[in-house]
Amino acid sequence: FPARMLLPLLLLPWAWGALAASPPLPTESLALRLLLTSLFPNASAVTVAAKVLLGDLETHALDSRTGAIRFLQPWAQEGLSPREWQDLEQVAAQSLADFVRTVTKIAREQGIDYPFVAQASIGCELRPNGPSRGFYDIAGNGQAVVSFDEEAGTWVARSADGLARYTQDLLNRDWSTSTRLQYFLKVSCIYVLQTFARHGNASLARRERPIAVVFAREPPPTGPPASLLLVCRVTGFYPRTVHVAWLQDGEEVGPGRQLDSTGTLPNADLTYQLRSSLAVGPGDGHSYTCWVEHSSLGGQSLLIPW
Repeated sequence: FPARMLLPLLLLPWAWGALAASPPLPTESLALRLLLTSLFPNASAVTVAAKVLLGDLETHALDSRTGAIRFLQPWAQEGLSPREWQDLEQVAAQSLADFVRTVTKIAREQGIDYPFVAQASIGCELRPNGPSRGFYDIAGNGQAVVSFDEEAGTWVARSADGLARYTQDLLNRDWSTSTRLQYFLKVSCIYVLQTFARHGNASLARRERPIAVVFAREPPPTGPPASLLLVCRVTGFYPRTVHVAWLQDGEEVGPGRQLDSTGTLPNADLTYQLRSSLAVGPGDGHSYTCWVEHSSLGGQSLLIPW
């Protein structure tokens, strides 16, 4: 199954190469991940989307029609030779074909109804103050199925259902591939992450300050008294990670039904936005402030009162 997708990559000569020349570690935690989403409308068709992210940056994508790797950053082709990229394209085509065949087989043997979506996330994370971490997670229709335990070298079911247990047992039969997968996550992936981080350093260092405004949505003028909805719109920030909270009389409002958020969404200019709303009872007499923390603010916070 998905583990077999990596076997050709692990056997590429340059993937085992001169790791002694590794670039320096990043000063912050940084992850490299391949995200694979495959839609199976029926037993004879599949649509695949694959992309690579370095931190929040989309760096590479796979053209599912041609099998060509697309470079989404100006520096994304650096670090590997044209021959190495050609090898990777061949590996990707073979790996995707193996993936589709095996998932189709599992769907048949487990009686999975069509259509369904199979998802995979594989990669590694460098943490400057701790050990590196490798990961490989498999999901179906948005539900976790199995994950690879990098230290133990085994697959672990993420739920108690029959599909997860079947997939775990199937993958754990292939001890040889699991051993190679351990090496890939611990060594090869880390080396590629460091290489991309070195060439993409300027993009990774990019910081855009958030702009925040607070406004209220009034309840309808007719009918019984209703809650006032306070909205904090935060936009234009980069990187993606942000903390937005509400303060009531200077104290953070905890989770509850009165709080809601859109989550972090992309803008057209490659920055991000988020809206957080707070339902306030009519005439409650408290003061409210939107509190924003972001890496671009140099340790300071934005406080926008209502």
